[in-house]
Amino acid sequence: MIRTLIVVALWFGLAACGGAAPGTTWKKVGADDATIASDTATCRAAAQQQAARFYPHSSGNPGMSGAGMISAQQAANTDRNSAEIEIFNDCMQGKGYTR
Repeated sequence: MIRTLIVVALWFGLAACGGAAPGTTWKKVGADDATIASDTATCRAAAQQQAARFYPHSSGNPGMSGAGMISAQQAANTDRNSAEIEIFNDCMQGKGYTR
């Protein structure tokens, strides 16, 4: 139950931090909405896969206390989310997009 609450809280936090501010979107000269949506989906999937490889989900160290395991999982989730955002941004910029 606690794990679910933590994941949900982190997800909402990531959505709030990772979301573009009003009026800022990825743009590329000559790209239509379908191309932007396709490139965004491709970069997001690649970023999620790469971030999960760098910071895999784990159940923690069995020798840790419950609080220690939760703390370690939170740190790994934060690292994974930060890496995912950076990888996504790099991918979009690599495809020629700007904000």
